[in-house]
Amino acid sequence: MQKAVDLIKSITKDLSKDYSDKLSEYNMPVSFNNIYANIPDIKNANTVMCFIVYAYSPESLWLDLKKDRLENKIKILDNLGADISSNLFQDVLNGRDNIAGMATFDFLEGLKSWKWRAIFDLLDYSSKMFRFATQETESEKSYEKMNKEGEVKSISSEYDIDTIAKVNKEKGVLLDYAITKRKQADNLLEEIRKEFVTTDNATQGDFGFSFTDTSQKRDILSWRTFVTELNNKKKAASN
Repeated sequence: MQKAVDLIKSITKDLSKDYSDKLSEYNMPVSFNNIYANIPDIKNANTVMCFIVYAYSPESLWLDLKKDRLENKIKILDNLGADISSNLFQDVLNGRDNIAGMATFDFLEGLKSWKWRAIFDLLDYSSKMFRFATQETESEKSYEKMNKEGEVKSISSEYDIDTIAKVNKEKGVLLDYAITKRKQADNLLEEIRKEFVTTDNATQGDFGFSFTDTSQKRDILSWRTFVTELNNKKKAASN
């Protein structure tokens, strides 16, 4: 995270230079190269890159949680010297530019630490243990049978008391595992929510969901699709 901010600080000192050779050195997403490729004006391209980092990085000092999200973004572009009235920056500002949108998505992906995968795996493990602990065993099952009078009655199987005691003990162990892993996941989730308060606020305002909540989902590509469809809808609405 810090390397990206360091590069952007350098770029803001001179927006007229080409920094494409520095992107990989600072672990910037490959999609940032697309910004250079699709925005011919080098100053505008650099401004868009700086805007993405300053608008979503948890280390950005340009985000004020007390202010409206749009107000924050306008302030960032204004401080970068962007022509906010231009079509390019109107699209970037309102989330209608797919190139900037994909770069934003990839930048956010790069912010994720090992905690994202750990949270998902812990929640998945906990869920499985809960299912195992609460499902019926053969010794506990009952079944329905029709008697000679045509009446359907529920019949319980006979079982050995030692068997059911063993089953319940094993279920108790599984429940303990499930609760422990869930607590570990919740603790990690609380940690990243504290670390990414400003980023959560940014994605909630722009996309309608919190960045840290993506730690609870397996299909990361669905987020890319979501951002693309959202941008296209905004673009169509503005025409």
